[in-house]
Amino acid sequence: MSDDADVGGADLLGARALREWLTGEREAFSRVFLVESGAAVEAVREVVAPDDVMLLPASSPPDGGPAAVARYTGELRAVGDELFFGERGVELQDYVAAAFVQIIGPTAIRFFDAAGWRAFLDDADLARRTGVFSTALIDPRVLLADRSALEKPGEVVTPSAVRVAADGSVSVGVQGEVIGTVDDLSAALDTALPRSTALGEVAPRHEVAAESARLGGIRRYLSATDLMKMLHLVNGDARIAGFGWAPIDDRLADAEPLTADPFLLDTADGLMLADTGTLRRQLLTPLTATVVAATQTSSTLELAAQRLARELGTPVSHASALCLEAVAALGVHFGERTSGDPTTGVNG
Repeated sequence: MSDDADVGGADLLGARALREWLTGEREAFSRVFLVESGAAVEAVREVVAPDDVMLLPASSPPDGGPAAVARYTGELRAVGDELFFGERGVELQDYVAAAFVQIIGPTAIRFFDAAGWRAFLDDADLARRTGVFSTALIDPRVLLADRSALEKPGEVVTPSAVRVAADGSVSVGVQGEVIGTVDDLSAALDTALPRSTALGEVAPRHEVAAESARLGGIRRYLSATDLMKMLHLVNGDARIAGFGWAPIDDRLADAEPLTADPFLLDTADGLMLADTGTLRRQLLTPLTATVVAATQTSSTLELAAQRLARELGTPVSHASALCLEAVAALGVHFGERTSGDPTTGVNG
């Protein structure tokens, strides 16, 4: 696709591609290149493929080679910068400051210093303990930049969100590490790197590795913020299992719910199971909610059945059947084992 699409279509394409570039998540496109004003567009054209997208300054030449093209105005580098595709725009904001500024439109937030990185980790810990989430992260207008690097920092992949700067440098994500120059662009794009590369010097790789235990729960935490957005919830509207609320508080849980598993909530309308992947929601009876809680926080059927039997005062065989029914009918799963030891009643 070498010619620009119609203006409206190109603007929509640009907005979708920019979202993938900001988050680092591959969905509709293989790679997204944000080419800055004054950068070597020709060098990028030589390496792009039909399933790539080039985000080009409005003043750049029209031909994008085999890749799709969307044209933008503005830039995204410093706090307060804005980038537009026609009337569709996004502002770049600092993670810490986002909690204190008025969000008036689509906003991407990122860590611009180590304080922001630590604040993010502290906010995740706070949500786990109390159920209170960062107000910026649960605002539907806000997108967390470099999200894939936070969810899977150690996963090794070839770059998919690429910035080509006017000085010839090539980097990953919004402000990630420089991985090469336009003179060796092909080699840079073929080199697999940890996703944490996109976090740059704000969160160096060794620090990310040291925080791996805390980062283990980040994926579920970020999915919970997606849930809040999906249901248009604010802090205090509902209780979410695993975030300041445990439907079964027997200290025998040895697992965390899988990242993609539905969430169990206590809302004004009653107990609910909500899935951020399918957008499905359904009300549950207290009994079914208890079965779901036991299943998701146990690593095996045996432990889930024992805990449920103890909670309900029912035979283990009946409790086991209830857990299997929940797995089959509700799409929940037994959890991922943590460091907790269910024989001692101490959770890790």
